[in-house]
Amino acid sequence: MSKGFLAAALLASAAVAALAASNVAAQGQAQALVIQGGTLIDGNGGAPVPNSVIVIQGNRITAVGRAGQVQVPAGAQVINASGKWITPGLVDAKANWNWMYGEGFLHWGVTSAMVTGARNDQGIAERDAINHGIFAGPRLYQGVLNMRGGGPKGDRPDNYKPGDGQRIAGTVEAARALAKSNMGGGADFLGTNDGDGPPEVFAAYADEAHKAGKGVVMRCVGPQTRGKECVLAGADVMIHTGELGVQMNKDSEKWTDYVGLPPDAYCDMDPAKEKDMIAFLVAHNTALEPDFMATDRGFPSMWKRVQEESHAAYTDPQMLAYYPQFSIQDLYDNQQTKEDYLTPDQISLRECGYKNHAKFIGDVVAAGGHVVAASDITQTAPGLGLHQEMAVMQEDAHMPPMKVLQSATKWVADHFKIKDIGSIEPGKLADIDIVNADPLVDIKNLRQIDSVIKDGKVIDRGYHAWYRGDLFSNTHESYDNAVVSDLEWVQGLKAATRNREPRPLFQVKAPNGSMVNVGGGVNDVRRGPGVGPVPHPTLSPTPGIETLMPHTIIQGAQETTFNLTGVGFTTRSVAYVNGQPVPTKAQSGTKLSFTVSSNELSQAGKLHVTVKNPKPLDTPVWGDTSNTAHILVPFTFTTAWSQNKY
Repeated sequence: MSKGFLAAALLASAAVAALAASNVAAQGQAQALVIQGGTLIDGNGGAPVPNSVIVIQGNRITAVGRAGQVQVPAGAQVINASGKWITPGLVDAKANWNWMYGEGFLHWGVTSAMVTGARNDQGIAERDAINHGIFAGPRLYQGVLNMRGGGPKGDRPDNYKPGDGQRIAGTVEAARALAKSNMGGGADFLGTNDGDGPPEVFAAYADEAHKAGKGVVMRCVGPQTRGKECVLAGADVMIHTGELGVQMNKDSEKWTDYVGLPPDAYCDMDPAKEKDMIAFLVAHNTALEPDFMATDRGFPSMWKRVQEESHAAYTDPQMLAYYPQFSIQDLYDNQQTKEDYLTPDQISLRECGYKNHAKFIGDVVAAGGHVVAASDITQTAPGLGLHQEMAVMQEDAHMPPMKVLQSATKWVADHFKIKDIGSIEPGKLADIDIVNADPLVDIKNLRQIDSVIKDGKVIDRGYHAWYRGDLFSNTHESYDNAVVSDLEWVQGLKAATRNREPRPLFQVKAPNGSMVNVGGGVNDVRRGPGVGPVPHPTLSPTPGIETLMPHTIIQGAQETTFNLTGVGFTTRSVAYVNGQPVPTKAQSGTKLSFTVSSNELSQAGKLHVTVKNPKPLDTPVWGDTSNTAHILVPFTFTTAWSQNKY
């Protein structure tokens, strides 16, 4: 690490410490914040309260009521909300997360986001950094590892690599152990990625979560556990409507193996089966997450408006100063017009399926059931996507605006079992939106935002070229969050070099006068291992990294040795951390260790690791440098490091 970089790291750490100290001091003498005069829609579904008063102390709501019924503390900062409407901060039920999204969520009044695509220690590190004010973003509620089923016999191989976001559990015992491990690692809720296993395995996983008061979100695509089976297993939220269309169609055999996300199966929806399904869902209090903007893309009636809104969302020059162009273009690709990527027959089937899907969602809510609204980025723009999903619920599923608002506030919090958010009540976290038009007339009025309050503070909704949400990112060029990037490249390297033609075997005279064999494949002095277990070739192979351990180390740790597995390591291989060489030792051609000093671990963020071999190269076309591994260094206040077993 350079002296300049180290100095910057120490200054940054000192600034963070000062910020934390000032926050503690401020909490001890926090000035009350009062919002008065506006019409309160508290998220609970009751009649709006005109001329309301909301008192906030620190980051909590302490009193709510009509003017004259609530005492305004002396010296309070007062926000005059007369002529405006006050709602809970919005909660995205399936946000996904990438570093560039933070300001976009807040700009659109989304103060909390459920990140159901589990991201191991990285997700926890980012969650805690936002909660401590290191960079701006919504509250991120996270899993650690999602569960996948072990197949019908429970014997599907796990193939887990350090830092992955999912594990396979083939037995009831394995499912319970995974649930406990995830919660021990700081998970806010538990999730599943498929239904490829017996229902009792998923039920055991959910049971452990419920015993700990955690919500369970399931992606119920089967084939063994889907739809009703997921509800009975304990799903609190069913991603993509739980694929229930396959269990409500007129021909029970036609769609039995369907695991696709588009709403095709709803085209054959049987009214009698729909009625029974709705009663079943209401009785079990399971919320559906339709993800119209993702699974039904191109088919909502307002799609042209959606496209125009999304293009308009990326015009702020401060935002464009940091927001990656590839991510913007990815969104545009996801929001193409249906005629651009589907055949007429596909359009006809999906149009039919979409209309029934929307009808089903509206019917569930009309019967007293719950749905939750989600953006499912990268299908939508951060923040705006949640508003677009709510518009579909109002305009095509014909949900009343009050119910639509609850689908993005209280219902999300309730079904994920997050008690601190989702409504405006004493004791709840002070996450509040103030808007300039009545959302109960038109849910799109929620977009007319006057102010956003998060954690008891009025926030800056603007975009900033200096935004530092990338603190824990691997790159600005992709969504890559892997511990080891470009594993496909390593597989290509191995495939291209493992079957090279061996050179002929021949004899030469050694210095002592004896004759020795050289050449002949792995014994070739230019390519083979030489004497001992560690290769020492004259012509270097190209190195490749496959795993890194540990992949997470807490900020401020002492000097630490890390271990890599991979290919092409030699006695002269050198590991580089953020471009600087560090002490390195190869144990074999596939195992290598390197040491990182305490100075290099003093600053939270990511350390990027490569391995280089000296030239000349045996295969110059592959280069002298490996793919990149990434060491996560969370702040000392995070919980991500405490387990360090994922």
